[in-house]
Amino acid sequence: MAHYAGLGMIVLHNEHVVLGTRDNGLIVAGVPDRSAHRFGLPGPDLGSALQGAPEGLPVILLNHQPADALLSAGAGVALHLAGHTHGGMIRGLDALIARFNDGFVSGLYRLGNTTLYVNNGTALWPGFAIRLGVPAELSVFILQRA
Repeated sequence: MAHYAGLGMIVLHNEHVVLGTRDNGLIVAGVPDRSAHRFGLPGPDLGSALQGAPEGLPVILLNHQPADALLSAGAGVALHLAGHTHGGMIRGLDALIARFNDGFVSGLYRLGNTTLYVNNGTALWPGFAIRLGVPAELSVFILQRA
């Protein structure tokens, strides 16, 4: 994260930014990964990430873990963008991966008024460096006013 910040990227650790205006914009919030505590960093806290956010604006949440999607849906997040699962890495392992991620593995899910998108990622997980039948993915989202 320090390297990203050094490149000029905004790193959102349990915080948000408003794009546009407070009356006509959108909120981008970010939370750290669940494993952050292993590195002496605070874990994800959606409440802190949304604290002080203007009411009535759509919220896009950047959260590595799709397993937190039900929590974000309950908080009124419009779009939850996640990864973590690498799409299951091997076709057929998705059922096992789903057990550890509240059923979310790859692609688009609707949770009431919340949309969850789980990206397969472009690389391999070092703990299991193989990908068979599950394509790498780099997603592009085009946001349009409803």
